[in-house]
Amino acid sequence: MTNRSEKEKMIAGELYFSADPELIADRKFAHEQMNLINQEKEDEIRSQLVKETFGYVENRAHIEPNIRFDYGFNISVGKNFYANYDCVFLDVCPITFGDNCMLAPNVKLYTASHPLHPVKRNSGLENGAPITVGNNVWIGGDAVLIPGVSLGDNVVVGAGSVVTKSFPENVVIAGNPARIIKTIDLENEPQDLLAIQREEIDQLDWQIAFLLEKRMTAVAEVSRIKKEANLDVLDGKREERVLENVRQAVANEQYEETILETFKAIMANSRAYQKKQRENE
Repeated sequence: MTNRSEKEKMIAGELYFSADPELIADRKFAHEQMNLINQEKEDEIRSQLVKETFGYVENRAHIEPNIRFDYGFNISVGKNFYANYDCVFLDVCPITFGDNCMLAPNVKLYTASHPLHPVKRNSGLENGAPITVGNNVWIGGDAVLIPGVSLGDNVVVGAGSVVTKSFPENVVIAGNPARIIKTIDLENEPQDLLAIQREEIDQLDWQIAFLLEKRMTAVAEVSRIKKEANLDVLDGKREERVLENVRQAVANEQYEETILETFKAIMANSRAYQKKQRENE
């Protein structure tokens, strides 16, 4: 039978030697990546570094500095992942997040553990157990999840909680040790949720209208410069570049086509405005 590597034992949650040369090299690389991520000022570049370091990122992970992890390759996150400042992931075993998960500052997830017997512990042997987090989970500031914990979909973890066991979906948990303090009734809140979403959309519409007005001000100035230079209103190559930039900016592929069509309409209306201005002068 082929002997398994210490790395394979570690990921499986078995006893392993952390001083194994392969694991030392993996941790060194992880620390180099961690430093790059934490020092990077640009969100887009930091997101790309995270994607290159983690085991799996569904679309884009937004992580505030400073993040801490052991290996990185044992961390998997679903769509729209967000971690606030100073979160810690001890990922000797897999840490798996579903979609739309949010972590407040100083959240700590520990898959790493040690033998209880002092002789084994002093020998350098270590072990761990995976942590699994479902979809739409919100973990409050300074919360701690210990090895082997699983959280179901829609769980909310109160700030400062210590989660020592697994919990099912649709519950609010808090305390040390954490316990269920409330059940989330999804059936009886659709109207409230609809009102909240509509209010958010209204606020976004105000912001979009403000930005569109600023864009039209810039368009009017471009129109004036084009007229003085005797240039055509339509600049096809420029519009292609605009659409490509928009395509690169869209994180959720499901929205890409709709957003691109929206920008095509914006540019068509901008051209119509420029032509009308020229006709009226």
